[in-house]
Amino acid sequence: MKTKVRKIGNSLGIIFNQQIIKQLNITDEVYLTIQDSKIIIEAVKPKPRENWEKLFLKANSLNSTDSLEYFDNEFDKNEWTW
Repeated sequence: MKTKVRKIGNSLGIIFNQQIIKQLNITDEVYLTIQDSKIIIEAVKPKPRENWEKLFLKANSLNSTDSLEYFDNEFDKNEWTW
């Protein structure tokens, strides 16, 4: 697909059609990287376990968020990556 680069204020921008936005599941943020003189655009995926508390409350599996306990340990802080 060929598209125009447009002036947006003091910057330049590219406008993507709705089909591309839907296909990539882009919401409000993207990751941009440059590789071999190419711009790679990736949708920002939600963090694992994000909003789990709300989902548990909605499913009535949890009475309140106060009952959740968070256990910090060195492995989680320093060694574990997603």
